[in-house]
Amino acid sequence: MPRLVDHDERRRAIVAAAWRIIADRGIDGINMRDLATEAGYTNGALSHYFSGKDEILRTAFEYVIDATNQRIDTSVGRRRGGQALHRLCIEIMPLTDEAKLEARIAVSLWQRAMTDPGMAEVNNVAVAAWKGRMATYWREAIDGDELPAVDVDAGVEVLMTTIIGLQVNAVLDPASTSRSAQLALLDTILAGRASATL
Repeated sequence: MPRLVDHDERRRAIVAAAWRIIADRGIDGINMRDLATEAGYTNGALSHYFSGKDEILRTAFEYVIDATNQRIDTSVGRRRGGQALHRLCIEIMPLTDEAKLEARIAVSLWQRAMTDPGMAEVNNVAVAAWKGRMATYWREAIDGDELPAVDVDAGVEVLMTTIIGLQVNAVLDPASTSRSAQLALLDTILAGRASATL
């Protein structure tokens, strides 16, 4: 009896192949022929699962964000306030090998997002959702006397911009983004000391 083809599984395999190529060569190094070879399919077979390279890249970006969100939800759980805020940030920051790989992929895909409105929208929706959660947890932490009173909206902008910068540095200058340095920077921002120096 012929094996049933799991369409979603095949899509995930193709996206995983795209991840590997992007992480190794960057966005300019990916083409459909190499992607098909990496995924173990013929070039023409990819068209059964994706309309083209743009859809594959957009889906790869969505998978990076989904993976991050799954980690956030697991780590935060039912926590609130400062604990929730700290855990959310840790899951976005490039602290682990997995997160550093995702940073390499995200940084490459941001290049495409500059000219792909659909991909830019994927990024902007994700960042807006993270910022919304940050603001909620931060206000809870202030109300619970866990963190000092600050302008939360400004603090969230500093925090999100810093995390995006850390992702870029993790790709371009890994030596400057050690785990201890990143966590110290996070603590500085949440303590309200970073915004006081801007």
